[in-house]
Amino acid sequence: MPYISPVARFWIGVAITVAIGVSNGSLVLKGAIPVDWITPVTVWCGIISFIGSAVLTGLNGLATTTQSRLASAASIPGVKSIVTTQTIADATPSDKVVGPPAATGTKG
Repeated sequence: MPYISPVARFWIGVAITVAIGVSNGSLVLKGAIPVDWITPVTVWCGIISFIGSAVLTGLNGLATTTQSRLASAASIPGVKSIVTTQTIADATPSDKVVGPPAATGTKG
């Protein structure tokens, strides 16, 4: 399963929010860009915000997998390791996510 960093999803969301603001007129472009550009920029921001919102929803959906949540937790600098089942550890894109330790001897 693909992993998209929470930081990347955050910045994509900020860019889409700006596009939404431009497309609905909340972010005024008059005086910021040439007058002839305002209509095409506004139209393109509408297209980008619509498609971007759908893409961001999909990315956030992918972030709900166990592997993605573990990789997000493992990306925190203070986390040294996360122990989980070997199957999940193998599917998680982080060296900090590991399976249980192997048995080292017999109980006696």
